[in-house]
Amino acid sequence: MKLYKFFTAIGVIALAAGFTSCSDDDDVYTDGFGGVEGQVVLAPTYNESYKFVKIPTGVVTPNITWSVAPRSRVRAAEDLTMKFEIDNSLIEAYNLENNTEYVALPDGVVTMAVSEATITPGNTSAETPVSLTVTDDAALLGRLEVVPVRMTAVTQGSARIAVSATNVSYITFNVSEELINNSGNPTGTIVPKEDRASWTGTPGDGASEWNTWNNPIQENGGYNYGNYPAGSSVTFDLGKEYSFDGIYSYPFYGQSVYALFKANSEIFISSNGNDWTSLGVLSSARTTVALYAAVQARYIKVVLGAGNQIATTAFSIYEK
Repeated sequence: MKLYKFFTAIGVIALAAGFTSCSDDDDVYTDGFGGVEGQVVLAPTYNESYKFVKIPTGVVTPNITWSVAPRSRVRAAEDLTMKFEIDNSLIEAYNLENNTEYVALPDGVVTMAVSEATITPGNTSAETPVSLTVTDDAALLGRLEVVPVRMTAVTQGSARIAVSATNVSYITFNVSEELINNSGNPTGTIVPKEDRASWTGTPGDGASEWNTWNNPIQENGGYNYGNYPAGSSVTFDLGKEYSFDGIYSYPFYGQSVYALFKANSEIFISSNGNDWTSLGVLSSARTTVALYAAVQARYIKVVLGAGNQIATTAFSIYEK
């Protein structure tokens, strides 16, 4: 199955977050070790969230930036290697504590890219952190998944894992079936004005129209204008079925207040004007809606997520 990368990671890992900084003259980290003396190590806890998106051609996989660099209470006298593993036995307790219903990812979807980290002599943290990777087997994804990663062993004489720290990170994954790419751009070719002469736009119930959507091909001078409360809609008839991976609507004078594509608006497509399929919800207002993959449709309906005036001087699609 072909996979498409996209970036939905929440945050960038700051490996030293939550720990007391250590100068060249300091040999001891005090945070997280519970005052235990000797060679004690812990793994900072970093919980992150990502998203898989199911699309007709496969699964869009997240770029996982999660990583953890273990730390030692005192500087290592020799190589100090820590081992990590995915431990699904922790999921039940995680759900009870957080009132969630996460399940384990199918085997092989997310694995340890680097499962060992070594603190070299004279240092108190690993230079190369442990990390995860996404594989190409995401067909059995559910809706809410979690990957618990914990430190399981330390390979050096008397060195031991700090009992005062959890040493467990929970990486959660949400799975959605949508086509709107809120951070991408279409790759198709915009349908030119002369090929849109027969297209029409019709306000739905709830819209107090000041000017009917009878000519959505107008550009640079003409405009279609109406007052639309949240939940009202506009339906476009393209006259025939097209294959496209993006939709375009330019607001009057380029002002976002007049945008058709407002934040939280949902976009639907149909081949017959009766049976509708949702493409997803917009995260922000914009002039162009990009899709993860091309779709085929004759009708496009935009259900407004926020009420306001709408004025558009152009409407088109990116044909594939």
